[in-house]
Amino acid sequence: MQEFAEEQPMQVSVLIVGYQNLRHLEACIGGAIASMRGVTGEILFIDCSNDGSSAFVRERFPSVRVLPSAGNLGFGRGNNHLARSATGDFLLLLNPDTVPKSDEIARLVHFAQAHPRAGICGGRCVLTSGAHDLGSHQPMLDVWGMILVALGLGRFRRGALPLAAQSPQRVEVISGAFLLVERALWEQLGGFDELFFMYTEEVDLCRRVSDAGREIWSDPSIVMIHDAGSGDPDNPRKRLQLLRGNATFFHKHYGPVAATIGCAAIYVNEAIRLCYARTFLRLLRPARANTLGERCLHALRHRHEWWNGWPVGMRFESN
Repeated sequence: MQEFAEEQPMQVSVLIVGYQNLRHLEACIGGAIASMRGVTGEILFIDCSNDGSSAFVRERFPSVRVLPSAGNLGFGRGNNHLARSATGDFLLLLNPDTVPKSDEIARLVHFAQAHPRAGICGGRCVLTSGAHDLGSHQPMLDVWGMILVALGLGRFRRGALPLAAQSPQRVEVISGAFLLVERALWEQLGGFDELFFMYTEEVDLCRRVSDAGREIWSDPSIVMIHDAGSGDPDNPRKRLQLLRGNATFFHKHYGPVAATIGCAAIYVNEAIRLCYARTFLRLLRPARANTLGERCLHALRHRHEWWNGWPVGMRFESN
């Protein structure tokens, strides 16, 4: 991190919430420090799993502010906790399984400063294979869009960053894996809604930022490597948590009838994916078909766990 005089304003606070990510922290935090050259900033870290990450970060990166562990807070509440101690003009949410390679953070800060109408900014995430991380930009989650997905017409949804995009443009949702938000706006909106224990909290934040009249921008030339799903991506429980986050969003932002239709579309989509896994995919990739089929079947059989969204009493349970 760049050296700065004590009275010099802090431009960015990088927030990292860890959960069993010890093996990623060397590359993530080391890369983040190098990536902040040219801006004044700080890095704040909290571990939600007690896997030794706090001790490692304190010893390996003494400039990082490590907050005491407070249990498994979840992604949204963990970032809210860090943000209350942050001092930067911008907050940069960074997943511990992302790897900045050069000056991505500094460039994103400068990009946001050049776009004062933007409340949230992001770059483009790519997977370790080099493929685009399609989850890094998404259309806004809505009932009609979920119906299109269930009908196999998800490609007609608009609002994500086109794969061929070469220049900055407005988008509807940016992943919380690499998301820069103006701190004053964050505080105005109250940060993440802690009803979302994990998944879809950034969709909700982007919705509220847009509702507040601010824009969401992405610069595809700012590229971050994201080891997405490194923690057992095929775990059926993780699929349930994602669906629970989506259902929570529907119940929060839409009336009872529309929320029911949205959740029904989620259910139909899982049923269609199950049929696909057991027919065409089984002929081409049997192992993948079995994994996908098990995830979809688990989601269908455990509809009661996700249909009504995150119960308040489950917010602080281990995920």
